[in-house]
Amino acid sequence: MDESGFVSNNVFLNYYSFGSLLLFLTSMLISGVFLFIDQKVSSTKHLAIGTFFLGIFQFGYVISTFLYHPFAAYHRWITVGFILPAILHIGQFIARYPENDFPKFNRITTIVLWSIALFSIGYFCFSTWNASVKYYFTAHRWDFNAEDVNSKIAIIVFSYMFINFLAIPIWRMIHLRGKTRWVVFTFMMSFLIGGTALVIANLLGNDGYLERSIYFTSIVFLFMIAFFIILILYLNFSVEKTSFMLEIVGITFVTVLIVMQILIYISNEDKEFEYDTLSRIRVEKALEGESVKGGISYVFKWNNVENSFDKERYDPKVHPDQEQIEIDFKNTLLYEEMFNLSENGFRESLLELMDHSHENFGGYKYFIVNFLAEHPNLEDKNLKLELSKELSRLNLHVITASNKLDNIFVEDFCTKGKNFLENYKILKMFQIFLEYHWSFCKSDGEYISPTAFKEKILNYFRPFVPSFTRYYRGKSVGDYNFHYIGFIKYDRERNDISEVGFSYRAYREFVHPTALKQIIVLSAVIVTIVFLFPFFFRASLFSPLKDLLSGVEAVNGGNLEVQVPIRTKDEIGFLASSFNNMVFSICNARKELRDYANYLAAKVRFRTEELSEKIEELQNLKIQQDGDYFLTSLLAKPLNYNANKSTRISTQFLLRQKKQFEFKGKQADLGGDICITGNLCLGTSSDYKRYVFAMNGDAMGKSMQGAGGALVIGVIVNSILTRSAADDRILDISPEQWLTEMYEELNSVFKSFDGSMVVSASFFLIEENSGKTYYFNAEHPFTVLYRGERAIFLESSLTLRKIGLESEYAFQVFTTTLREGDVLIVGSDGKDDLNLTPNKDVRSINEDETLFLKIVEAGKGDIEQIEQLICKKGEIIDDLSLLRIEYGVPQLNPEKNCLGTESEGISDWNISYSHARQLYRNGNVKEAIDKLMDLYSKTPEDSKVIKLLGLLSFKDKDYVTAVETLGKYLELNSELSEYWYYFSIANKKLGRFSEAISASEKVAIKQPNNINNLVNLSDLYRLQREYVRAKEIAIKILDLDPQNENAKKILKEIENKI
Repeated sequence: MDESGFVSNNVFLNYYSFGSLLLFLTSMLISGVFLFIDQKVSSTKHLAIGTFFLGIFQFGYVISTFLYHPFAAYHRWITVGFILPAILHIGQFIARYPENDFPKFNRITTIVLWSIALFSIGYFCFSTWNASVKYYFTAHRWDFNAEDVNSKIAIIVFSYMFINFLAIPIWRMIHLRGKTRWVVFTFMMSFLIGGTALVIANLLGNDGYLERSIYFTSIVFLFMIAFFIILILYLNFSVEKTSFMLEIVGITFVTVLIVMQILIYISNEDKEFEYDTLSRIRVEKALEGESVKGGISYVFKWNNVENSFDKERYDPKVHPDQEQIEIDFKNTLLYEEMFNLSENGFRESLLELMDHSHENFGGYKYFIVNFLAEHPNLEDKNLKLELSKELSRLNLHVITASNKLDNIFVEDFCTKGKNFLENYKILKMFQIFLEYHWSFCKSDGEYISPTAFKEKILNYFRPFVPSFTRYYRGKSVGDYNFHYIGFIKYDRERNDISEVGFSYRAYREFVHPTALKQIIVLSAVIVTIVFLFPFFFRASLFSPLKDLLSGVEAVNGGNLEVQVPIRTKDEIGFLASSFNNMVFSICNARKELRDYANYLAAKVRFRTEELSEKIEELQNLKIQQDGDYFLTSLLAKPLNYNANKSTRISTQFLLRQKKQFEFKGKQADLGGDICITGNLCLGTSSDYKRYVFAMNGDAMGKSMQGAGGALVIGVIVNSILTRSAADDRILDISPEQWLTEMYEELNSVFKSFDGSMVVSASFFLIEENSGKTYYFNAEHPFTVLYRGERAIFLESSLTLRKIGLESEYAFQVFTTTLREGDVLIVGSDGKDDLNLTPNKDVRSINEDETLFLKIVEAGKGDIEQIEQLICKKGEIIDDLSLLRIEYGVPQLNPEKNCLGTESEGISDWNISYSHARQLYRNGNVKEAIDKLMDLYSKTPEDSKVIKLLGLLSFKDKDYVTAVETLGKYLELNSELSEYWYYFSIANKKLGRFSEAISASEKVAIKQPNNINNLVNLSDLYRLQREYVRAKEIAIKILDLDPQNENAKKILKEIENKI
């Protein structure tokens, strides 16, 4: 037979041919899309290879559906040979998407999977080299009769799918972040849809669970949807350069083919219905004895009453097995009789019918009887309806079981068939009925050949369906196979059953022309989309876009004279016109910019000169203003004088003016807060009492205005004190009268300023021996009394307006009595006006008047600690002054005269220490150190002197003195980490590295994350050549502060040394 004869006799197309070809062409087109991308990354190459192999895999099914010949069974070599490489390369696409982050792992994985795939392919080909072939009517194709090797290959395929379609994508999603993770997840789902679901559908279709056309339509849709998702995702998220036309053609191609598959499915269903209808007509005619055209192969009749057979047109040598036909006749007869029973008394009639059923109906009979027993409440119509549903479902499982059992080899049928049926719970009644046969692998108590035994058992699993159901039958005669399609008809009037068999080849010839036309249409659509679409869109889309792209590239190259031709008036034409206008505007702007550049330098120079002149003028004004500030601050400093020399009452004040400035290299401050103390003697020369005077004031206004008010009140108060206490003077006046006269004198002076200068202040006179206190408060923040570790306000309400204002309150001097250890804390409103949210854009000012009471208690009445606690609570936004008055200082010599100077004792020490602190605050560090050295020589054990002297010596870089004094202070108080740090630095400067390391380690224990100390400690170990420890600490620093330059420098020096 020549080639044309072979094709005409063996190539028959059908619905499955179209679907297989559709998948093959789609796979190859998708592969082509990825293969023709320029400068492909690794992931794209593997995706292109994977889809290419997938296309060849589909081509194997094209061969099997085109060719009706036993040779078509070898299509399995193609499908098995390319499915594993396709899966592994698609998996490598995911493993390398979007970048090949693990090249070594991916390369090893590819090699291992390829090795397993090659071994599996070789094993399959070797196992099926001489294997027998069989025709699967459910799939309408030839295949190898090799279920064992098929099962093993299926396990390997499933394993590959699990690794490449599930494990690798999940692994990639763990290592990826953001949008890319979701892209990989969608790829994974598309692979699972197109791969795993396809294999499951294939198994269900081959076993008969799914009707074949539904199965095949499902896998085509799954494949096409998977391809569509992959294409859309890749084109939208690819980092490579793709063509716009490629995207249009690719997406259009897949979309149109999906629509075509739907239309072809509808057409196929109509064609199958047409074949069944024509066949039934021919059956009727053939049974009536009329001449029929259409490939009738045999007619077989059975009369139920006489149990006689008409075999006039039946040849058992080439026609289907008579025993199977007889069983099918009896099953059909039972079906028709069962569902023609009257609904009334249906249960009893059915049981009677079952008693007369034939032997091979045993499984169905047990099922029906069991169903009736399990549903005793169902009767008549409902029973009949429910039984019909259950039998339809059972028939599907019987067909599946028959296919599964038929695929078991004869020599293994007894054991494997039994195990299969025992695990098939739905067919439990069949297993119970056949239990005798399966127990002894014999028929009717006699052993028979395995082949006969298998045929005997399979006869119990024949379909239970109504008349005119299509049967596929086959007959093997030597090396030749005969295939038929049979239709059974039940004639109730004559009480006989007949089967008319048609040639299966005739059926294929019937559907072939329609399938051929469908494939021709498919070819035309593909040619149109792939070749004509680019031509159709060239003039209106592709060429205008290419022109626009060329224009953009020209502009990027610096050519601003380019003009893009406007071919159409659509959106792209509008875009081209806008591009031309934009280029024109840029060109004009560049020309104008060139013109501006010609005289820009001169204009900048002129503006710079003007700016320099203005800056110079401002600088001169600033210097003049700072000079005024500095002069005012010099005038104000002597007025803030703690002149109290009492041995019973100590006074201390703290002054922090908000305005800070620099004048000729000197730091100074300026503000309206003032503190003054002094001593008075009131009474007669024979009977007088000693008093301590103290005041704290806050002149209203900012900077110079407030400083002016402080100067005025400072001059007046100091003048009154001098006048009242000069030459050991004793005033014969009461404390109340003295304070009243002072208020009146101050108020009269400030009232002359007509409200432009006012002062809030608190004034105190405290009798040394009794502690009786006389005071008045001119609208100043309330005084705090600290007694017994509790703080309360001395005042409870406003009693007087500011000095310089008319007051609706009558002036009054108030009294109280201080106890031993009592402390009065007086301060300006700077202690209360705190910004509680300094790090935020909107300020939050403290409104809690009792906050200062809590701070005083926490600071235990110490104004230095109070200041620190205030700073921790918030940002100070005003001048801050605090006056501390403590009653109960031990009286060393009660016989002293009223204002005499003491040559020894606490008073001189306090004055000297306070003077040293004031010198330090004013920036006179050298003078402060000299003063402290003098005190240190007199009181070498005083911790305050040692502490301040050590700190100032360190700042003045007198490291010898700093080491001596800081070491002595740390013996008294070893808990201050900051001073251990200073002590370490001072020792380091003197080359005492061991002592420095010991001190720095103490800081590291208390403050392990103190970066400054860690830098010092690392450098000390480096200097001691303990490079391992130094490197360890430097690495810790970089963990805390990755940008620390000192740690990087130390590491670099260590590397140079090692």
